This record gives sequence, structure tokens and C-alpha cells, in this order.
Amino acid sequence: MIDKKYIYRTLGIIMFILVVFTTNTMAQGLDGIHWKGWGVRAGLSSDPDQGYGGVHVNLGEFARDVRFRPSMELGFGDDQTLLQVLAEVHYVFSNIRVWQPYVGGGLGLTYVNYDNDHNRKDDSDTDLSFNPIGGIETAINKSMKFFFEIKLGLTSNDPDIKFGVGLSLK
Repeated sequence: MIDKKYIYRTLGIIMFILVVFTTNTMAQGLDGIHWKGWGVRAGLSSDPDQGYGGVHVNLGEFARDVRFRPSMELGFGDDQTLLQVLAEVHYVFSNIRVWQPYVGGGLGLTYVNYDNDHNRKDDSDTDLSFNPIGGIETAINKSMKFFFEIKLGLTSNDPDIKFGVGLSLK
């Protein structure tokens, strides 16, 4: 289990980045970080082999074509429950009109509860999380987008790979 000072340090880094990029956004004349919608997501992961579901919020662009979309996902299976909360940043290739690809990453925390039935005792662990992300999305109508997404887990408690689909609503 990680020490609280690492959690506070991670949250401090995320807040610093948000402040710096929000200031940069105002200088570029963009709308900045604000509520632009929310969405749902679901998928499958490998190592641990799980099904997962979650939500995300679209908080807009802090630089041209760079959006901030925090997410929370809850996975079940493989004798463990995993909660992952990420501050995701995506670069969206906006010059492509129908299916827009995006790449980015997420930084956050992963909490894992291990189900040890044979010991009659559950163990848990919390760790920093870093996930490179790639996806493709398309507009279904003016207020809804559909996406496919792949996330790679680079830290010890993250799933090795996640394949997901989702809907973003305005």
C-alpha cells in the first residue's frame, strides 16, 4: 500500500498542471476547463481478466485540440475488485471529420481489493496509475458521441490492457 504523501503529491501535480494549462487556455482565447458533458463506458481488461464499467466527464479543451476528460472505472473478476480514477488528457485529431482518432494518457490512482476466500481475509492495495490511451470516436448526433478506446497499464496494479466502448453526452 502506498503512503499518503504519494497520493497528496500526485494530486498536487495534477492541480498544478490544471492551473498552468488553464492559464495557457485563457491566453489562446479558448473556452478553458468547464463542464461540457459526461458519459458512460464499459469493457474488458487483461491481467486481471475483468469486465469493467465507469463514467467520465468532459471538461473541455485547455489547449487547441487537447481535452481534459477525467474518468472512474470499476472492474470485477479474477478474484479482485479494482477501482481506477484517472485525470485523462487526450489530443484529438480534429482535422479528420467522421471517425476522429485521439491519443493521450491518464494519471491517477488504482485501488485493488483482493478476494482471498481460502484465507478468509481480504487484502487491498492502492497505487499510482499511469495509462497511455488511444481511441477513435464519432458523433451519433449533436449531443452524443460513440467511442472505442484502448488503455495500457504501466504500473503494477493496473490491468495490462483494457478494451472499452462508451458514449459521451452533452
